[in-house]
Order: sequence, then structure tokens, then C-alpha cells
Amino acid sequence: MPAGRQGAKVAPAALLSHHIKANILTIFPHQKSVQLNYLLFAVYLVILCSLMLRVPFIKNCGINSGTLLTLFLIKILAGIAIGWISIHIYGPGNDYWDVNDFAREEYQLLHTNPGRYFINIFTSDYQGGYAGMFSSGDSYWNDLKGNIVIKLVSIFNIFSRGDYYINSLFFNFIIFFGHIILYRLFIKLFPGKQLWVIVGCFLLPSMLYFSSGIHKDGVVFLMMAVIVYTVYQSLLKNAFSVKRILLISVSLALLFLVRNFVLLALLPALFAWILSAKTKWNAAIVFTAVYALSALIFFNISSINPEINPPAIITEKQAAYRSLPVAATQIELTPLQPTFKGFAANAPQASMHVLLLPYPGMQPNSLLPFSFELVFYIFLLLRLFFFWRKKDIISDKAFLFFLLFFTFTVFLFIGYIVPNIGSLVRYRSLLLPLIITPLLCSIGWKSLKKINEL
Repeated sequence: MPAGRQGAKVAPAALLSHHIKANILTIFPHQKSVQLNYLLFAVYLVILCSLMLRVPFIKNCGINSGTLLTLFLIKILAGIAIGWISIHIYGPGNDYWDVNDFAREEYQLLHTNPGRYFINIFTSDYQGGYAGMFSSGDSYWNDLKGNIVIKLVSIFNIFSRGDYYINSLFFNFIIFFGHIILYRLFIKLFPGKQLWVIVGCFLLPSMLYFSSGIHKDGVVFLMMAVIVYTVYQSLLKNAFSVKRILLISVSLALLFLVRNFVLLALLPALFAWILSAKTKWNAAIVFTAVYALSALIFFNISSINPEINPPAIITEKQAAYRSLPVAATQIELTPLQPTFKGFAANAPQASMHVLLLPYPGMQPNSLLPFSFELVFYIFLLLRLFFFWRKKDIISDKAFLFFLLFFTFTVFLFIGYIVPNIGSLVRYRSLLLPLIITPLLCSIGWKSLKKINEL
């Protein structure tokens, strides 16, 4: 929602007043001219495709132009699909179209009160001011998660006339850089596995689908990719330059503002990765020690400073999710207690939810594609045990442990706080390239082919 508007969630589009809608139509006088929007979409698509092939970072990534364009068009189609399904299947009031509606309202503000437009994202209308940084509702910081994306889309409206699908085109042009970044990272680790790196970084179904909606998920995906790639490049070149440090810092800050529990999981993983890579110490020992120390700090820092209580933050987030209206994909979640014993007791349930759900046959039927996808990943994992080759496994053990520890920690947090399979799949999908890409590249496919030919 636009900055300064109170409320924990973006309000449904149906709640926009008739007055606001009338003003929006005044600013977009040809809003109903669908044919013109189609034309604009086509023109912008051609321009962005041409621009993409001229950006050095993309152009020099090692993928030929035809494949790049195909992957980009698939990304755009995924953005169209999630937008169409959201409005035609789920109807008004879904997150993706709400962002677009409030972005129109912000664009209206740019015309009527440009001064407020440029400062309202920094102002709070809440009685508590800027308190409640980790609050799950009724705080400036909670609203800011959505406001960042809304403000970005409001800029798109200068060119899109408020059309959702054109805004999706612009949004996914930016997020596509996240896929390219991950590709450039993993192709260094698996130089002879281009096909599987492309599949893992661009084409995993749930990741492709959910990262393509106009939502903060895409921003989270992009920021994670930037951070991981920049740290890897810095370690590879043995130099954390000022430019790289600045890029990492900005990305960490934005990730904190958009989805703070991901940053909470990322920091110890980054520290252990950098420490292990710099010292050449045994990665398993380093990560075990760092995570043991992190757990000690996580559960005891409140005794030093009562205002800092990470277990309580996670517990409050779970309570906030459980207080939302029951969804069609709701699952039972044991109330979390902000203690080590409470987190340990809930760990098996949290792990099972995030690693094994949804399973085939679960209702509603909309979960079926994600069930098949998860079964396929489990199948891949089993294949790895039987058809792996030592030379195919990542030789950089510090990076391998980073991927495993970071992704599982985020998965655990998701399992702790999310009582909805749809949201669980959406959050989980953004981490999949970090574990499925190495998995795809580590299977001895040639060995498998020979066995199948017997």
C-alpha cells in the first residue's frame, strides 16, 4: 500500500473508492482501449528484447542470443500467466493486482501532489512513528515491504497507462537479471553442464511462476542472487572492493526491508562461507561452529538486551499468519513457543511441511502441479545417490555448505511460520535454484543413459 496508509496487508482492489477509480480513469483516459494496450505491450516487448541483448552483463553471459530471447519470453509468459490466473481464477483482492491498483493510486498522487509522492515512502502515519521494525502488522516497516514494489510499479505507469501486463513486462525485465546472475554463478562451477544450469536457473516451474508476479517475491529472488554472486566473485578474486561491498550492503538492506527473516538466515551462512573460504579451514567444522554460536546468540541475546528477541519475532510472525482468514490450502500448525525447547519441538513438523508438502492427492487440485514438481525433485535426489560422480560434485566445499545451510535454515523458518501450503510453496520456490541446480549438475546422466540402454 502507498506509504503512510495504515494496515498490515495491501487492501483488496474492491475497497478502492469510486472517487479514486474515477480519478485514475481521468489520468488514464484510454484505460478501456485494450487494443492500444496490446500494441504498447508488443512495442515495449520488442524494445526490451533488443535492449536485453545489448546489456553487456547479459550479452556476455555465455548463452546464445536465440536461447536468451526464448528464456526471456518464457519469463514474460509466466508473468502473464500468474496475472491472468490471479484475476480470473482468484478474482479481485489478490496480492498481485492489489499492488498494481495501489501503484495507479500512487501515480495519481504524482500528478496531484508530487511533493508527497516523493516523500511519502519515508513517512509514517502511525501513532508509534517508526516503531515496530519487526512487527507483522500496523507498522511503517511492515507496510514498507509492499510499498517498495508499489512505488516501483507507479514509475512503470508513466509508460504503461496502468496496464497490469505491461507493468509485468517491465517488472520481469528487471527480475530476469536475477536468473542471469545465478546462471553466471553456476556455470563457473559446472562449465560443462550448460543445459542443466539453464534448467535450474531459469525453468524450475514454481520458481519461474512465483518470481514472475508483480510482488516482493521477485525482489527477494533478485537480491539473494546479487548477494550470493557478488560474495562468490569477491572470494574468487580474493578482493572485496568498495564497489562490491556497496552492492552487497544495499542488497542486504533491501532484503531486510522486504523479507527480514531471509536476511536473518543469510547472515550466519555468509559469515561461515567467507570465514571458511578465507582461512581454508574445514568447511564442515566452520559451519557447525558458526551455527552453534548463532543458535546460542539467537536464543540468549534477549537476556542481554530484552528489546532484541529473535525467537519472539519468529513466534509473532507465526501468530500473525495463523490469525489470517483460513485459506483453501490451510494446514495445522503447532503454536510456536519462543524458547529453544519450543523451536526444537516444532522442528520436525516444520521440516516435514516445507520438504514434503504438497503430496499428490492433497486438496485443492490447484496444488497438483506443485506436488508433481516436488516428487520430481525427490526423484532427482534419489538418483543422485545412485548415479553421482565425484568430479561432478562442487569442489568448493565452503560454497556447497553455504547453499545447504542457508536454504535449510530458510526452509525451517518457512515451516515454522507459514500455515498455508500455497504460501509455503511460494516462499520455498525462490530458494530452489540454489539446491536444484547443483543437484541437476551432479547426477551422472551419462551413466544413467548407459544403464537405461542395457
